[in-house]
Amino acid sequence: MITIRPVEPEDRAQLLSLVEQQDNFNAQEVEVAIEVIDDTLDPDKNDYSILVAIPEGQGVAGFICYGEIPMTDRRFDLYWVAVAPALARQGVGRQLLARMEGDLRAQGPAKVYVDTSSTPGYDRARSFYEKNGYQAACVLQDFYRDGDDKVIYLKEI
Repeated sequence: MITIRPVEPEDRAQLLSLVEQQDNFNAQEVEVAIEVIDDTLDPDKNDYSILVAIPEGQGVAGFICYGEIPMTDRRFDLYWVAVAPALARQGVGRQLLARMEGDLRAQGPAKVYVDTSSTPGYDRARSFYEKNGYQAACVLQDFYRDGDDKVIYLKEI
């Protein structure tokens, strides 16, 4: 049994540990993820939402981070889905994604965008999004660096 709930300040250390366990996050991505987590936990900032997955009797096993895109109407960026490596491919990410989509859907139709890399380290991420109904909306060639395209996925909910 997994409980999915909004992030709480006492989750911070476990979230940071989860971010650092991700083998496909480079140092810059880890730094930005930590900044976003801290911004989410700051009551004066409200740019992001984080949901955490908590298996019964355990700590944080995964999280999803998303936020409304400024100057848009019901358009959201999904920034990260991260799951503890020991629980990978056990449905935790899918449950987090479903909860986020359900929360957004309850407020009306929306579009969710996900940016990811085209490199082999992100094959699992791209496969995950595609299996969950996200479609590649566009590819920006050599966006991150030469040979590393930005793939933008979209799902209408």
